[in-house]
Amino acid sequence: MKKILLGCLILLGLSGLVGCGNEKKAAADDGQIKLEFWHFWSKGGGEDKFFKERIEEFEKENPKIKITQSNVPVDDYMGTKLATAFTSGTGPDIFVASPGTISNFAKAGIPYPMEDYFSDDIMKDYSKASIKSVTDKDGHIIAVPTEQDLVALFYNKDLLAEKNIQPPKTWDELVSAAKQLTTDKRAGITFEVTKGAFQNFLLMPFIWQQGSDYIVDGKANLDSLEVINALKLWRSMIDDKSANIKPSRGAGDVGILGDDETAMWVGGTVGIRALNDEYKDQNVGVVPLPKIDQTAKDVTVAGGWNFVVNSKSEHPKEAAKFVKYMFLDKDGKNSTKWNTEAKFSYSPRKSVVEGAPDAYQQNLAKDVTDQIYGTEVPELTLSPEESDIIGDMIQNALFSTNPEKAAKEAQKKMQEYLDSNE
Repeated sequence: MKKILLGCLILLGLSGLVGCGNEKKAAADDGQIKLEFWHFWSKGGGEDKFFKERIEEFEKENPKIKITQSNVPVDDYMGTKLATAFTSGTGPDIFVASPGTISNFAKAGIPYPMEDYFSDDIMKDYSKASIKSVTDKDGHIIAVPTEQDLVALFYNKDLLAEKNIQPPKTWDELVSAAKQLTTDKRAGITFEVTKGAFQNFLLMPFIWQQGSDYIVDGKANLDSLEVINALKLWRSMIDDKSANIKPSRGAGDVGILGDDETAMWVGGTVGIRALNDEYKDQNVGVVPLPKIDQTAKDVTVAGGWNFVVNSKSEHPKEAAKFVKYMFLDKDGKNSTKWNTEAKFSYSPRKSVVEGAPDAYQQNLAKDVTDQIYGTEVPELTLSPEESDIIGDMIQNALFSTNPEKAAKEAQKKMQEYLDSNE
């Protein structure tokens, strides 16, 4: 999964957003409708090529509409550039947002309702969980889900075999394996140790498998046994020095595993393409996230990107028409190209996964499809304040105090925040 930086979350604080309008000209002098589409994928990559092809096709069918694609540098996009553009009334007509931040745009009144662009057949094709993740409190679908990055445990098969270690299925087995696999040159396991939305994201399934959550029925639940258990798990692997606390790059980069920096890696299926292509000489396996015990339920978290139309655009209907063209096509060909050619990710559309066995039933993907796909729960949508409180809790539990104290302090802060925002 792409790391979601906290800077993107400042959107919620921009109270002036709701009243701002898009001040771009309604149409060019030649009568064309101009739409701006912003994203963070680099030029020349598979995603960039996909968008260029779709734009060219769409413009041929709709000659009065001109779409300008802007590849915003990832640090700027996930920092302040998008928020600043919306604040000044010059935000793009179409943009992408993560499940963890989309509610911030919704609270600012930005997303254009998209439910009318889903046919009955396509709505049935989407997983209920993916639609729920982009449905607001009023029942409007505020974005189009396009992908699911599922979190799993990836590991070097040869290293485990050398120690006669089976892929861990429980937390105790995970801790034991990580310790045995740790050397002076290689970490036993890598997970996110830096504060941020990505770290909050990775901890979610370890809590969910126990039947709990950060917030339950609108009440803070951070001092619950289930949250503390998950914090203790991560802390134990830091205390015994098996966890990679100084990764050479972002912990979400599968290259940490591919370059032999770690024996096991908690990360997303977005890394499968790199493992199959760039690191094909490495003997890598993948299994579901280990559970607290065998009675716990199998569950993972699904991240990914949603396409959003700016309701403040002068032409939201035309912008929505383009998003529909890209991802709500009846035969799913565009969605298949996006999830299996432009990149590798699991589509929220069942027909795409079922109709592309060459992508989802080969190599590492087969194990994910057979063992993990179908157990996913969408990433929680958290406000910047909620994300910050949880992030501080995890950091304190891992490096400052102990998990119980960190959870207790965070519980108080979270409940005070929730009470003040009822």
